[in-house]
Amino acid sequence: MSKNKYYKNTVKNVIQVFNSLKKSEKSGELLTVSKISKMTGLHKWTVSRTIDLYMSQYVDITIPEGFEDVGLKIKFVKLRNPTMTEKQVLRFLEMRSLTLNP
Repeated sequence: MSKNKYYKNTVKNVIQVFNSLKKSEKSGELLTVSKISKMTGLHKWTVSRTIDLYMSQYVDITIPEGFEDVGLKIKFVKLRNPTMTEKQVLRFLEMRSLTLNP
């Protein structure tokens, strides 16, 4: 039996981040990793890693220039397709796990 290559709560974390991004699309605000972290209750590192590794195909990440010069790393995150559903995200993760476990 093949073992899943994800961490224990990866799917749950992806769904939490996705729901936060979906909520922000309705209000029209840009979310940072810190804001998503506060909304989901996840650690900033977990949110950033989840976005970079598992959500990069369906989110746009903007890193403004100039902030790193003063020691700030800020990522603005938004969904590429605001009409995307949770079911599509789960399907993508399932397909990805199949390609990782041939």
